[in-house]
Amino acid sequence: MDRTARDTVIQALSGRTGSGLWRSLEDMADTAAFRDLVVAEFPALLPSLAPAGLNRRAALKAMAASLALAGLTGCDGRPDETALPYVTAPEGDVPGVARHYATAVRLGGYAQPVMGKTHSGRPVKLEGNPNHPATGGGTDLFTQAALLDLYDPDRSQGPRRRNQPTTWAALDTALGGGARAADASQGEGLRLLTGPTTSPTLVRQITALAQRWPRVRWHVLDPMGDASRLEAARLAFGQPLQAHTLLDQADVVVCLDDDPLGPGPAQTTLARRWARRRLAGQTGQGPCRLFVAEPTPTLTGARADLRLVAGVQRLPALMQALHGETADLSPQEARWAEEARAALLAHPGRSLITVGPWHDPALQAQALDLNTRLGALGGCLRFTGPLVATAAPWHDLLRDMAEGQVRALLVLDANPAYAAPEAAAFRDALARVPFSLHAGTLVDETATACQWHAPLAHDLESWGDARAVDGTASLIQPLVRPFYDVRGRHALLDGLMGGGATDREVVQATWRPGWGDDFERRWSDALVRGFIPDSVPAWVTPQSAELRANLPAPAEAASSGGLTLLVRPDPTLWDGASANNAWLQETPKPLTKVTWGNVVHISPHLAAERGLRNGDEVRVAVGGASIMGPAWVLPGQQALTITLTLGYGRRLPGQTADGLGHDAYPLTPGPVSLEATGRRLDIASTQRHHAMEGENFVRTVPADHPVVPHEEPTPSFYPDAPRERPSWGMAIDLDLCIGCNACVVACVAENNVPMVGAELVAMGREMHWLRVDSYHAGDAAAPATYFQPVPCMHCEQAPCEMGCPVNAAVHSHDGLNLQVYNRCIGTRTCSSYCPYKVRRFNWYDYTADAPESVKAQRNPDVTVRQRGVMEKCTYCVQRISAARIQAKLKGEAIPDGAIVPACQQACPTQAITFGDVTDPTSAVSRQKASPRNYSLVPEAGTRPRTTYLARIEPAPTDKDGGPA
Repeated sequence: MDRTARDTVIQALSGRTGSGLWRSLEDMADTAAFRDLVVAEFPALLPSLAPAGLNRRAALKAMAASLALAGLTGCDGRPDETALPYVTAPEGDVPGVARHYATAVRLGGYAQPVMGKTHSGRPVKLEGNPNHPATGGGTDLFTQAALLDLYDPDRSQGPRRRNQPTTWAALDTALGGGARAADASQGEGLRLLTGPTTSPTLVRQITALAQRWPRVRWHVLDPMGDASRLEAARLAFGQPLQAHTLLDQADVVVCLDDDPLGPGPAQTTLARRWARRRLAGQTGQGPCRLFVAEPTPTLTGARADLRLVAGVQRLPALMQALHGETADLSPQEARWAEEARAALLAHPGRSLITVGPWHDPALQAQALDLNTRLGALGGCLRFTGPLVATAAPWHDLLRDMAEGQVRALLVLDANPAYAAPEAAAFRDALARVPFSLHAGTLVDETATACQWHAPLAHDLESWGDARAVDGTASLIQPLVRPFYDVRGRHALLDGLMGGGATDREVVQATWRPGWGDDFERRWSDALVRGFIPDSVPAWVTPQSAELRANLPAPAEAASSGGLTLLVRPDPTLWDGASANNAWLQETPKPLTKVTWGNVVHISPHLAAERGLRNGDEVRVAVGGASIMGPAWVLPGQQALTITLTLGYGRRLPGQTADGLGHDAYPLTPGPVSLEATGRRLDIASTQRHHAMEGENFVRTVPADHPVVPHEEPTPSFYPDAPRERPSWGMAIDLDLCIGCNACVVACVAENNVPMVGAELVAMGREMHWLRVDSYHAGDAAAPATYFQPVPCMHCEQAPCEMGCPVNAAVHSHDGLNLQVYNRCIGTRTCSSYCPYKVRRFNWYDYTADAPESVKAQRNPDVTVRQRGVMEKCTYCVQRISAARIQAKLKGEAIPDGAIVPACQQACPTQAITFGDVTDPTSAVSRQKASPRNYSLVPEAGTRPRTTYLARIEPAPTDKDGGPA
């Protein structure tokens, strides 16, 4: 945005009201540059999108890296069937027929239950486990992308000593000597540092290690954890307890800078619960109200019925008001607090308040006290003991290392040389430790700093166990034999103590005592299910005494000169552990659409005051630490709040994530300064790409009359084609969509969608078949936010089919708009004719230089496209074909629900429905019969098979929280 356009935006910032939707500040200002972008047939050809100094070699390197992530470049060249065998070769295997195994991958120490799909022994797709009580078959983007981490060529492929390759024999000898020394000293000076874990087996092994060496100490590094929430429960109830928010049983939820629908280990579970409550609300089974007060936009805030932009310093006063006490509030804050409190009190036992884990435990404890008064305990808020294992504080280890008290340090599944505010201090203190070993899947910053490194197996190639966020224990079984010379974490610890058991044997030893003679049956049953039934810890009922008077006052949030700094997990990288994953790097962040890097989020007010625009480099300094990065003006950001996200700024020479973005870990709350450097930085954001012409893309209806006005179809010169049975269609409920991007990554994994790198994304050449558009309405200082997934519409009167000169865009007998790659000659006429901007052109041959082993990750049911052809969403035609074949073999019609596209299967809120639109009893037909159903860009007359259900906006309420 140039200076003139920025001034235009500034004039439009104040007092913007109404239902007009806008995607970016340039769009709201209606600049000439944005109009040019909208009318451009091919945004990728616009010179204004090409970053200065585009380096073709760098672009090709990014492409090669993203593709190579699916390869096994370190393999020894053995045939695939030898390198990637089955765990146990199945009898009667039919080539081309997929097999599925129930297992789990871990995020933040918690199990994310999955069904792993394999072809000829190669894992090619992860889906949610539909029978798991926590997720019900849904997933998030991190779970979908975990498959690519398995094939990462930058994975550690063998032991290392002082950053040079060594052998397991040498490492075992060193560990044996260390074990003898620990025996002599009872473990004096021996420290174990792990990441967060819920694994019963790992906890059992560490307990056994502590029994053998009583003076050993175990520490946990968990920068994204819930330690503050456990402390809040201790303050309120006298014991650390893990809270479980049952959103499906809550009619009213109030969030103070909390993001239960946002990214993290619990997203799938909480989103599923919220969607169940939302669906019940759609059918008149009580309200589903959501109130949010927050300083920086979140996915939960985007779905709020009433969102208040409030700085973190204002949250204690809002808490006072919610308790019914007198508080010094602005008129806007008072209105929000009054309405939120009225709604809470109007639904006793079914109302809930939450506070973000980054806030003072005292403030969170006050929320627990209010939940007690509301009758939430035992209903929509329940407790168990802590699920994540607790250990000595990380800071104690750092202090003892600096004082020379640590003789040997074992780091397991943690990266303290990067993922901690004290990372620099850790690297300095590590020099005082005589023996240090890092065990992980990557040669990361900590592996480089330690004397020894042991490569660990990926979750999909090892045995283990872990608990989901609801407490259900899951068994982790391998889908494939390890690709490299690696060990499982359980076998590594067992070997440290002189044992020689395999991972499987170690895990079985955890569960065998409790199952006794019934072990073999229960073990097999758990492997088939993917989880252990009835393994959730018992609910704990805390004391509900009036404790608020005894609670400490919350600490004041740090700010300087009116500025407040927030450091939050990244919505697509979380804590940075998967920063090497190209699928995650190229997934647009939900609210900014930024890819391949992070930005400095500032408010429109601060941007106007400082004369900043998107891409201006700024320096953010806190104490002696500072970062430099591009500014990004974020609608809905609190005026004096600066937000940074974690996960970037990695120091991984030669790896995909090296040098991307800035590292925000060193920045902690304190005096904050912000200044421009005068330089400009390129940002690969898709927010302005593929903008459609028209209006009313996202439609809303009031809760008391959820009906979209009827629109007659636009007349057409072309006769309507007869509908054969079955004919496929899709309905997307915008009232359930939370913009989480799980569908986007699932589509990439299922359909072999290539990643192109930051430079080409900046040029508008990203290849995603499915995008999630975000829109705003109202004042840029506090707008409403809407999400809209946009796949191919599969139009019955498809302009692309009419425009293609070689008949490469065709219509199938069952209603699909398909692309015949062998016919396509790359005229791109179809893309220029498409009013929905959903077609993608292969500007380069993204697969030509891929190693032969890349086939191990690709879905063999989907064609790999070549340079010069157009591609697009196919409704996962390969799944339709497979279901058709199975139905023919059985001699019956395809049953409703037998075909589930990848996007629908991944969606944690079940916002997407697919099926036969000629069957009036099918789920998709029932959705399309809803009075909320509408078509996108109806004036184009395309008769799209993909339609939408309008988002429901809250009806006016009276002072008691009921309908006005």
